[in-house]
Amino acid sequence: MSATGRRILSIALVVLLAAGLVIPGMQAASAASTKTIVLSIGSSTATVDGSTVPLDAAPFITEGRTMLPVRFVAENMGAGVSFVTQANGAVTKVNLGLPQGPTSMKTLVLSLSSATALVNGQAVALDATPVIRGGRTFVPARFISEQMGATVAWNGTTRTVTITMPVVSIDVPGQLSGAGATFPLPLYSKMFDVYNSSTSVRVNYQGIGSGGGIKALTDKTVDFGASDAFLTVAETTAMGAPVLHIPTCVGAVVLTYNLDGNPTLRFDAKTISDIYMGTITRWNDSRIAALNPGIKLPDQAITTVHRSDGSGTTSIFTNYLSMTVSAWKSKVGAGKSVSWPVGLGGKGNDGVAGLVSQNKGSIGYVELVYAISSKLSYATMRNSSGNFIVASLSSAGRAAQIQLPDDLKVFLMNSSDAQAYPISAFTWLLVYRDQKYAGRTIGQAIALKRTLSWVLTTGQSVNEGLGYGKLPQAAVEKAQKLVISMTYDGAPIPD
Repeated sequence: MSATGRRILSIALVVLLAAGLVIPGMQAASAASTKTIVLSIGSSTATVDGSTVPLDAAPFITEGRTMLPVRFVAENMGAGVSFVTQANGAVTKVNLGLPQGPTSMKTLVLSLSSATALVNGQAVALDATPVIRGGRTFVPARFISEQMGATVAWNGTTRTVTITMPVVSIDVPGQLSGAGATFPLPLYSKMFDVYNSSTSVRVNYQGIGSGGGIKALTDKTVDFGASDAFLTVAETTAMGAPVLHIPTCVGAVVLTYNLDGNPTLRFDAKTISDIYMGTITRWNDSRIAALNPGIKLPDQAITTVHRSDGSGTTSIFTNYLSMTVSAWKSKVGAGKSVSWPVGLGGKGNDGVAGLVSQNKGSIGYVELVYAISSKLSYATMRNSSGNFIVASLSSAGRAAQIQLPDDLKVFLMNSSDAQAYPISAFTWLLVYRDQKYAGRTIGQAIALKRTLSWVLTTGQSVNEGLGYGKLPQAAVEKAQKLVISMTYDGAPIPD
């Protein structure tokens, strides 16, 4: 190849790496068949194909064996990595996933207390036991290199280790698809637009309702589903494999209404329950008046509006009423779809907001952003402490300041926090824990993992500008652990 040709090829590789189309630590096989890594004992920098790369910890020698920081292995040698820890956070095992082709992964499991590792389930002897030093996990260089098909050369004079490894080509696609909840649709539309601008990866999201999103993921026609309600036992069974719930924001469901003068009304759970059960039928009913002294209420019929499609917003609303009103729990119950005693049905949050806008005397439940964007009044709600709370970023966020389960499947409604808005909730992206299904490639799994990681970090900066609460830090940390736990054919997915 001419010098000009080599220069063009180098530029193309840089572009591919910058665009995320080649895994960090991997290049297209047609461009280069090997990668050369040079590490110096005791140095916090290495060279990768001649470029200097910082290390989070310096390699060292123990009993004549060279030990590498596992984070370097993940970031520069193209491996996926996850850890098994004790309750106190101490690492007991390191899991590594080594791509061997577009749909083939090798799984390595190394124990911090054993000189034997498992390679695709088979026991293999190590020349050194993995260790933790300075809070960083180190693994034996020769074992890792050999499992990658690399050659290792030691230079005693310069105290350097040269690893020459083959490069595995992994095509990371520039497009993903998702479908589901309308509750976060305005957020996802903006969030994924920002993501596309910064990464060139396009995420096509369709707001078809939580029920539709769950079905799409069950049918394996999308990369992820989205729901404002976590999966039921039946839905989990239908998925056929474990599904992770990754929260993206905290939102509020409000009661919005269409009355002349746009009064700011107060409600409690019992009154709302009676309205939706059809036992309160007119706006000037004494039970509504008792909550709203000084407000002239019209002698006008109430038309209730609910969701006609399977909806996580409905799940939030009906679970809130079931938690607080025994009659509602026994007669109507909770779920993404219920048998409504009275009222009109609208598809999606926008459909409910539209019906309320068009019908004087109507009342409906929608995500806060839809009430604001439709310029509809929405009620102040009495919470479990007896305080009347306006839905806001702050009051919804207060509901999320609780002890969270590791799987993040939790209700936030009817919080005991005295300043929390009572109809608050997470909304989730739903993904299969193991990404090898329906012909999916390692590249697709990598693209999805990267997107989820971005949503939980940089993407959170989008939330508040659109009226959604940021995730509390505890939720972010637990969600990141869930993303890291994703696998491809049982092996950790590379970053």
